[in-house]
Amino acid sequence: VPLFLDKPTQFFILSKQGGDDVVLNVTPDFYRDIPPAFANESQPKHRLRCLGIVNGVIGLQWGSTCLALWNPATREFKEVPRWPIMPDNKGAEEFGGQVLGLGFDLQSQDFKILGLIDCYGAGIEPNVYEYHLYSLKANSWKKVKEALRCELNFHHSQTDAYLNNGVYYWRAEYKSNNDSYNTSVIVAFNFNTELFTEFELPKDACCHNREHMRIEDGRVWDDCTISLTLGKYKEMLALFVSDAIENSDCYVELWVATSFREDDHGVPLSWQLVVRVSPFPSFRYLYIHKFRECGDVLIVQYGNSGEGEGCLYDPTTSTFNNLGVRFCYSFTYVESLFSIIRMLN
Repeated sequence: VPLFLDKPTQFFILSKQGGDDVVLNVTPDFYRDIPPAFANESQPKHRLRCLGIVNGVIGLQWGSTCLALWNPATREFKEVPRWPIMPDNKGAEEFGGQVLGLGFDLQSQDFKILGLIDCYGAGIEPNVYEYHLYSLKANSWKKVKEALRCELNFHHSQTDAYLNNGVYYWRAEYKSNNDSYNTSVIVAFNFNTELFTEFELPKDACCHNREHMRIEDGRVWDDCTISLTLGKYKEMLALFVSDAIENSDCYVELWVATSFREDDHGVPLSWQLVVRVSPFPSFRYLYIHKFRECGDVLIVQYGNSGEGEGCLYDPTTSTFNNLGVRFCYSFTYVESLFSIIRMLN
């Protein structure tokens, strides 16, 4: 399955052709399809990034307020209306917002974007947070009625953690008055029911064969460098675990959710270890993006220079294939003729 690689201001597609891994720069396709007037107004070259991909439609953001939907196969491009301003907090000095994810409502056959808006000022204590949802069919934003109970710090995954059943997943932390620790959870949002739910990190995956690790009050305690990344593997919710210690061998693991609670909230009941790659070459820091079905691992590796390089690691031969590109985000991309414009009519 091809992967869409996103570096600020540039897009690439990684795919296999004749058994070889090929990287294609599709940035020119974006500038081919974007309306000239919109390009001049929004200056998309600055901080351009991908929000996610659903049914071949790519969500895009640049700056803090500019959003759009783009289907490269149909060459359709749709500007998304700007962020709404919360009317109940007109005394706020500033407003801020962040996009959390792009999804598809299977019931109404509608593309939706979930955003978090906050306002703050001298007369507002504590800060006010609201979740808003954009509908492509309505071409407008609305407030999510059933929101989360308090402020969360979302860990934006650098790979896709959205499943075809319409549920999106994030790692998040509850902000504490005591900065010594925060409570880590997994948050899920169902784009069909427009409902949030949250649940604990899987203890088996986080502490499996790691005597130095423990989970207390929802927080992962560790004496070394560990990375937990939510993603997907063969359309299953996955957790990528890496234990990287500089100048020493490390390992990476792939865990998948094998059963879910009998409702539509997307809460896993059990997780299973699928593969463990050990020893894994160590770096100053590495970030796992994908376990591909062919067996190799897509990572971004950071050496002493501090610059990240995208590469594929083959556990069977213990070799790296440097892709020759730097990227920050990666998403599964399946081309489709899903029409964005037709949904507005």
